Amino acid sequence: MRKPLTLATLLLSAVPLAFFRSQAASLSGACAAPATGQYLIVSQGMRGELPLGSLQLETWQPDGSVSGTRFLRVGRAYSETPYEGRWVSDSSCGLTVTRDEEGHNSKVLLTEQGLPHFGLSDRAQEVVTEQWIQQPDRNCEADALNGRLMSLQRGHTLSAASWRPNAVIQQETWTGWRMVGLAVSSYDGSGEVAAYQGQFTQDENCIGRIRQQDDRGVTYAYAAILRSDGQGYAYLQTQGDDLTVALVERIRR
Repeated sequence: MRKPLTLATLLLSAVPLAFFRSQAASLSGACAAPATGQYLIVSQGMRGELPLGSLQLETWQPDGSVSGTRFLRVGRAYSETPYEGRWVSDSSCGLTVTRDEEGHNSKVLLTEQGLPHFGLSDRAQEVVTEQWIQQPDRNCEADALNGRLMSLQRGHTLSAASWRPNAVIQQETWTGWRMVGLAVSSYDGSGEVAAYQGQFTQDENCIGRIRQQDDRGVTYAYAAILRSDGQGYAYLQTQGDDLTVALVERIRR
């Protein structure tokens, strides 16, 4: 037999709802206005049944306009395209970036300081996450990355007509635009350890290419965007049956 709801019961049940509403309201007003400037965007996920990796260098203007360059890999297909678009606030801590056909749309969350931090692709048939990193207005110099860098990454390898997951951890030391390193990889459970060396070739300020060769003589090609604060770089593999996008970061003492 159901008991009738008393006034006390209704009041108690309303407390949590009122609490969560007040919490949501306080959170919605917790962020500063979106910060203009330049951002490095590292994206990874799936488009349909194909793995996707992307790097973008995007500039936001005070009038809401955006412009950028996108380095995109979907399966074995690779492309580099400039694009334009706009950002529009959805709430105090969230916004939408709408780009032309050469880019893609994003739902983005801001930090308290108004900096975009995480995003999701808004394109149909894509499940793609984005990590946003502010790029200070500085030049990328040859000695800016000198020292030790490390990364932890997941990617995909094309094997027997299907894309299989892989994982790589790596450590490398930069001197000028050159690097030497060690990579430990797992390809669908099969392990591999390889030493490598390579070089970054600068195309335009922080944008460039990395070409590496391991101790077995295998060569690898990447598009790369350096962080202008000297704290690391991002790369996207542009060829072969492996698709890897990674953020390589400086190890702090």
